[in-house]
Amino acid sequence: LECGQTEPKDAATKSFNYNVVQELAAKFKEQNGSIKCADLLGQLKEKTTTHVPEARTAEYYAKRPCPRMVECAARIWVEKLKELRGE
Repeated sequence: LECGQTEPKDAATKSFNYNVVQELAAKFKEQNGSIKCADLLGQLKEKTTTHVPEARTAEYYAKRPCPRMVECAARIWVEKLKELRGE
């Protein structure tokens, strides 16, 4: 939303936004090894042996990296936002 395209024919802004997204994704991948959830969770299709989901317990959520990944993405965005605003 900060640097997205608001006019359909504004190719320059669309290109700028695309470049920002690519930069953010690259930085996230550099810090975390991937941008794919399955990779971040350490789950590969070959490892799936059952279609029965795990119980959603406190232990289940404690071992998942999702909150840390969201925090990492937010920190990367804040850094970029400060850069865009000249802060």
